[in-house]
Amino acid sequence: MESNFKLVLVAVIMLSSTMCKSPSNLNKEDTTLNSKIKDEEKPKHSSKGNYDWEKNMVVADRKHSAAGMLLPLQSYEETIKRGVSFLLDDHLKWFKGSTEILIDENGQTQMPWLYYSNLQHNGEPFPNAIDRFISYPAFHHSLMIKTFVKLFNYFDDKRALNEAIKLADWNIAHSTPNDVAYANMPYSTLEEKKPGGFRDGSGIMPDKAAIMALAYIELYKASNKERFLKAAEAIGQSLAKNQRANGTWPFRVDPKTKKVIEDYTSSVIYAVILFENLDELNKNDHYKVYRDRTWEWLLNGPIKTKEFRGFYEDILESTEGRTNYDCLDVIRYLLANRTDNNGYLEKALELNAWIEEIFMDKIEGFEPAEGIREQLQCNYIMGIHSLNWASVLKELAETSSDEKMMERAKQTANYVTYYLQPDNRIVVGFQFNAWWYSCHTGVILYLLDFIKQE
Repeated sequence: MESNFKLVLVAVIMLSSTMCKSPSNLNKEDTTLNSKIKDEEKPKHSSKGNYDWEKNMVVADRKHSAAGMLLPLQSYEETIKRGVSFLLDDHLKWFKGSTEILIDENGQTQMPWLYYSNLQHNGEPFPNAIDRFISYPAFHHSLMIKTFVKLFNYFDDKRALNEAIKLADWNIAHSTPNDVAYANMPYSTLEEKKPGGFRDGSGIMPDKAAIMALAYIELYKASNKERFLKAAEAIGQSLAKNQRANGTWPFRVDPKTKKVIEDYTSSVIYAVILFENLDELNKNDHYKVYRDRTWEWLLNGPIKTKEFRGFYEDILESTEGRTNYDCLDVIRYLLANRTDNNGYLEKALELNAWIEEIFMDKIEGFEPAEGIREQLQCNYIMGIHSLNWASVLKELAETSSDEKMMERAKQTANYVTYYLQPDNRIVVGFQFNAWWYSCHTGVILYLLDFIKQE
């Protein structure tokens, strides 16, 4: 399988170099997109916004040490605090959409990140892009909850904790009903403020529910509010009830009818961790059989075959597609559970070598920093994914006492500090015409791992 994958890799990279997460992410070089994607993937209208993002994108002069190493544009802590300020200080003044659209069913004004995954760089929604009024609650909101909780833990930022609580409460209140097959699961897509839609159709993503449940547990530990543990438990019960005989779940599934919309996903590590967390908190082994079944599939499946795919909400299925997000969390799990005899460290190093082979690039003008591309179907270097990898590389370096590996991780962290713009936005990358909440927040989340490295 791996040899066949390598045969198609070049073709996939050629195709994906002109396509990305959604039409709102296309840049000026993407002129061949429409001739290379299927008709159903093409936008019905122009995806260009009305803001000159290229003219206003700031790429600061690089700073290097006498030894030629890339220095950060500003400190990690300043990058984090300015990024947080962008979200928590007068963010609604930056948002250029209608404030009426942010009013929920209870008459409360919500933050834009509840309903929008991406905007133009000046805060205006895209006028014609097919994903112009879509958010991805289960994954993106869980990412924000984790980031806000981590900020509270690091800096005792009570505003951040309150935002995490509000976001979690909203997702709990807007999850699937408790009388359906996949009960109490957060929706992975919200289109025009309605659950489901876009690529998901009537479905949800069980793997994203597991990710949200882990965020609920972190919030429970930070806030001591039992309702978040209860919500995580409800997701765990639903996952256990619907686990297939081989330990997996469909990637997209209708929560009421259980009709499979898209089958394969490698993203099951979060269920493994969730089951372990729930048993630890409950002081029993109720979920152990479910955990073992899933881990066995992962250990003998993607960890061996490297078939990591089926992760992003806005990407159509492709057997040749490959991703790295859940693979990186598999590496973290292997490192956390390694012993002298189980071979987990070797497996972690092997997976990292695969990620570097498939997704890593040197950054022209920012040498010797390295960046990580999101996936083969969105083959662009991004700050969030580069830092996610760098955070894992840092763990590998600490485990193996490898100073060169640690310096590589720091060089990537230094590179991503240049993504911070004068107005405190953290951009996806220098060639993206869309600004994404997840990519801004994810940089803050993973850069916190480097605070002590400055």
